Amino acid sequence: MSGPAELAIMAGVLADGGLKATVVLGLAWATTHLLRHRSAAERHAVWASAFLALPLPPLFAAQRGPQIAIDAPWLVGLWAVGFLLTILPMLRGLVGLRRLGAVAEPDPSVPGLRHSDRVQGPLTWGLWAPIILLPTAARDWSPSHRAAALAHERAHITRWDWAVHLAAWGVSALFWFHPLVWLARRELGQEAEHAADDVVLAEGISPSDYATLLVSLARSAPPVGALGIGSSAVGTRVRAVLATRSRTPQRWPAWTVAILLSTIALPALGAWPTWTAPEEALTCRPPELLP
Repeated sequence: MSGPAELAIMAGVLADGGLKATVVLGLAWATTHLLRHRSAAERHAVWASAFLALPLPPLFAAQRGPQIAIDAPWLVGLWAVGFLLTILPMLRGLVGLRRLGAVAEPDPSVPGLRHSDRVQGPLTWGLWAPIILLPTAARDWSPSHRAAALAHERAHITRWDWAVHLAAWGVSALFWFHPLVWLARRELGQEAEHAADDVVLAEGISPSDYATLLVSLARSAPPVGALGIGSSAVGTRVRAVLATRSRTPQRWPAWTVAILLSTIALPALGAWPTWTAPEEALTCRPPELLP
């Protein structure tokens, strides 16, 4: 059999993918910086498209076959261990959400709304039958407080933020070794919260009143590591609510640019030879027997 072992090719794909992930995330950071005065929805679309694009360069690089191999098969084992350690909390979180939804008490007045004393702040998850979970104490919230919380969670549902959240977690597991991926996932989550806040503000609540509401929930954040979409980084959200900036919910400009760049640039980036394996590595024959 000619060509290096499959593990060597996989190791090369991992190394190549890590390098090119830096390029993709760097472009996303630069783009969101340019859009810092634009809406959170646009910046979120940029981060979401970056996460969707990250698995593509390794797929294109794998098509180079033996040429991308590196003699470090141990990298594959190390990556597999890190992947399992990263994906297991995600699976555990999904099971926890399922159990939480099963024991939560449905609210007969609002479809999809449930209450539970196991959470302290608003939370939402699910694709086809999304669930909004409020703490049991939310029954005593003022009507405006309750309406704003529901509007925020419904904005997450309308924007499909939970689907993006899961996809980003899965990509983070694939690229667990890349620190920029984790920083980018944090930015993605923050922009999702800001974008949902913008939807609430568009319904007529004043920024000062909404900021006061967020501060009142500062002690009511969902548990750390929760897979649902909920309130977080209250201080950052309050500053964003009170800032003067664009709040348009439109995301199509950012998605359009991202799709165009992905169509044009990603295949070239993925196929770009960051290195080529030495000629003696492309055959099973010992180097001294090569012509």
